[in-house]
Amino acid sequence: MTVGSKDILVVNTENRIDEHVLQLLSNNDYHVSPVTVESEALSYVRHHDPSLVLIGQSPETDLYGFIREIRSTNLQVPVVLLLEAKEVALAVPTLERQGGTDFALHGSDELLLYVINRNIAYSGVDRRLNRDRVVVDNPDEKLKLLIQDQQAGLRVQNSMMPESPLVIGDVQFDYRIFPSVILGGDFINVIEIPGDRIMFYLADVSGHGASSAFITVLLRSLSGRLEKQFAELDLHSTGDILSWMNNELLLCDLEHHVTMFLGIIDNATEKLEYSNAGHFPAAILSAEDETKYLEIGGRPLGLFEEVTYETRTLDLPNFYTMIMFSDGVFEIMPQETLKDKEEHLLSLVKCGNKSVEALADSLNVLQPKQDDVAILTVAGTG
Repeated sequence: MTVGSKDILVVNTENRIDEHVLQLLSNNDYHVSPVTVESEALSYVRHHDPSLVLIGQSPETDLYGFIREIRSTNLQVPVVLLLEAKEVALAVPTLERQGGTDFALHGSDELLLYVINRNIAYSGVDRRLNRDRVVVDNPDEKLKLLIQDQQAGLRVQNSMMPESPLVIGDVQFDYRIFPSVILGGDFINVIEIPGDRIMFYLADVSGHGASSAFITVLLRSLSGRLEKQFAELDLHSTGDILSWMNNELLLCDLEHHVTMFLGIIDNATEKLEYSNAGHFPAAILSAEDETKYLEIGGRPLGLFEEVTYETRTLDLPNFYTMIMFSDGVFEIMPQETLKDKEEHLLSLVKCGNKSVEALADSLNVLQPKQDDVAILTVAGTG
């Protein structure tokens, strides 16, 4: 089989890879060969030289012994695991040691395709480089590949977030994210939930760069579960949602934590319900008669067990704008104290800077910075 072919062996011994994944791969011009027995998989690797092996198997089984056998048959074929979010902490520490090359998460089509495309492309590069050691030792070529990989990751990250601007009923959402490097840890999502309600959040993962960007994939996966299983999860408030997210992140045993402002707009009652998981600065609500911070505390997600989050509710006027920033905005502001920085943000909004573009220009967010900056606006249009 020639380098660059798109033949994927799907090993589905535990029936964890559903028809949707197989159809997704087929729709993206991959030739999919599914097997349900490990011996069949090893025979296929031995006789057909697939471009990639995708395994849907629990890390709690003898997964690593199986990967070693694949590696003994074909040293170069990429091996990708399809995992649940809670399995990451168990799988990743030993994945590389046993010969696996990467993993993706259930429920994220964009990430799965990105991981598969990247590993097949890099496998082809590796095989060519084995014939030309001058290239593999070229630092410029390595840097070029790294930048290309980061840029591809950015496209995937952007595809996981909603359109901008996005209009749902009488509410318009608009945002921009300005990463400190190519990939960042700021993440925004907007989903419709039962009861004619809209849930939205701005999340800020600790740190920045690729490691923080990975956590945003987990957040997207959790959002997908909320969208599909909201009624089954029995969550009654924004505080309940944050508690649930906190528990799910704790299961992953991550080295990062997440701050988040989360709100739900009820179109029927014209109310805003909101909670805060350690996110700073607070959201700003600007209406005709008042502009103020929505001050509310709360601990970050992914650090503490058995955490509860306060829920507050307020009536929304027909016309309003809510503005949220990630804390990277403070690093680019010239004011010396946090109090002065907060007052300056509030004054910008009071002076009419309520669009993402106006705020970005006023704050000069394109200047070099050490942290990501995100701006999210939510506007009631009557």
